[in-house]
Amino acid sequence: MKSLRILAILAALGATGAFAASMSPTNPSLAATAVITAPDGSLRDLSLPAGARDDGALVFTLPRAEADGAKFVDIFADCATARTGEDGYWVSQRGMLGFFTRENGLWATRRDWVTLPYFGMKTPRGSFLAVVEGMRFEFDMRLDVTNGLYRMFPRWRVGETGIGPYEDMSLVVYPLADGAGYNEMAKAYRRYKEARDPEIRPLKERAKERPHLLQIARSVAVRQQCAQKPFKRPDDARDFSPETEHPVQCRHSFDDTLEALRRLKALGVDDVAMCVAGWQTGGYDGRAPAVFPVEEAAGGEEGLRRLIEGAKALGYLIDAQDNYTDCYTVSPLWDGGNVACMGTNGVLDVNGSWCGGRAYNLCLKNAWDVQGFMPRDLRRTAGLGFWGCHYIDVFSAAFPYRCLNPAHAANRNEQMRYQVAAARLCRELFGGFASECCFDHMIGQVDYINYATAKLRDWRKQKKTGFPTLVDKIVPFWELAFHDVVLSNPDKITQEVLKQPENLILVEFGGRPIFYHVGDDNIPGIARAYEQFKSLRHLQLEEMVRHDELAEGFVLVRYGNGDSIYVNHTGAPKTADGVTVPANDFLLVRADENNDNQSERQQP
Repeated sequence: MKSLRILAILAALGATGAFAASMSPTNPSLAATAVITAPDGSLRDLSLPAGARDDGALVFTLPRAEADGAKFVDIFADCATARTGEDGYWVSQRGMLGFFTRENGLWATRRDWVTLPYFGMKTPRGSFLAVVEGMRFEFDMRLDVTNGLYRMFPRWRVGETGIGPYEDMSLVVYPLADGAGYNEMAKAYRRYKEARDPEIRPLKERAKERPHLLQIARSVAVRQQCAQKPFKRPDDARDFSPETEHPVQCRHSFDDTLEALRRLKALGVDDVAMCVAGWQTGGYDGRAPAVFPVEEAAGGEEGLRRLIEGAKALGYLIDAQDNYTDCYTVSPLWDGGNVACMGTNGVLDVNGSWCGGRAYNLCLKNAWDVQGFMPRDLRRTAGLGFWGCHYIDVFSAAFPYRCLNPAHAANRNEQMRYQVAAARLCRELFGGFASECCFDHMIGQVDYINYATAKLRDWRKQKKTGFPTLVDKIVPFWELAFHDVVLSNPDKITQEVLKQPENLILVEFGGRPIFYHVGDDNIPGIARAYEQFKSLRHLQLEEMVRHDELAEGFVLVRYGNGDSIYVNHTGAPKTADGVTVPANDFLLVRADENNDNQSERQQP
């Protein structure tokens, strides 16, 4: 009965006809409806009046009081609809894009993976960008296709917050010019973010205050995992104590790591940003969030200091990775579980199992304000001599954890402020801050993200196994919005020593190479990647202006300095604009100060 009611609402919204008028930026006329689902499954819908903003947006808001006691809330804008067979596409998140070719299906991104809270559509009636506001970390992004009707909308899971609605919920819609596509949507999203976060500034500007950012931008990223407990054994998913924890093993000693860096330097790799992982007590994730003493299995504090000073002597940057996302029962900071986030019914929230055993969600409010060990240990870590871009594991990839412990209760928005404060402190202490994926609330505080998402990898797996998906391709929406703001690698499939198909994705998305260790098995590959990167790295500081598919598998990427890159993913040569690109290759076309084009063909 419930699904029939929702289908009727969707059909009615799709037939309103208001969408056609709404897509004229000078005559916006949108309508939206909130559908409120009660715990018993009953539905209530409310028409939402449109409010106008000075930046041209229309905003539809459901007051929090209307959602009191709800299980979840959906807001449907009538522009966010399409019919099977229509020209155009939808786009969301990292840049997942789908054409209107299916009759039925569902695409959904859970709230803990909604790194960018937007979606957009291009249809025969026009184009728009929609941004979700209010209870930012409590909604899923959904695209439902039912009997040929496409409908995209956010779903706030109010009933799962543990405290009910704590903010109004809004959908902000920007009508775009006729013919606007994902390039224009990305630029509109950047303008939206810049207007709300003055710390979102291009790397070139930030480098005036922190010149070493220029060195980071021209360096390949190399990580080394030094010490670690055995991982992925049958009994990992349990709580360990100091008496039962697995022994720490040395994977790469600090001294051996320094020797590997020296071999890399001898091959002419002059620009490296080294990140040391598994250096703290218990090794990688072993006793988080505890940091000290430095793990003896890898060489202890004296060995670590030798590595830091030796890397600097080579002209390399060197920073550290730590973990302020998880906490383990074996940690000396466990404090009977007080360090962790408490969920409903007094149960501690768990996010998985890693090297330290069952991983509980660390409460940042407690770590920062109540016990205060996080700022204390960050300062002590900086005292070891690290300098570069301090890396906190998955810190910007994990949405803020709520905590219901009365001693340090905080909703997700309150916890978010501690994430931002930690990133700012890292910039002050280490010169920069790095992590992964990057929820949009941290874009202004992050200098480098290890990978934008793993969606390319996951989408490939789905296509290979025949798993049904509404995503037809993935475009560099993230890079079109923030390429010159945050250094990044596009995806997990574009890390390490790459085969040419993955290397071409790295080039197309403007990525920075990263390697998860340095040793005899991959040093030659790092050197080859560095030689290719040298011809492209000047673009790390440039805005990605446009990305266009010229033909299937053949794309053109334009940058703010006038340079262009043609990428040919096909098995045959491709020609456009008088430029011919060999099969499975790319071509950089540089624009000099006289606007005379010079072409460079680059092979890894």
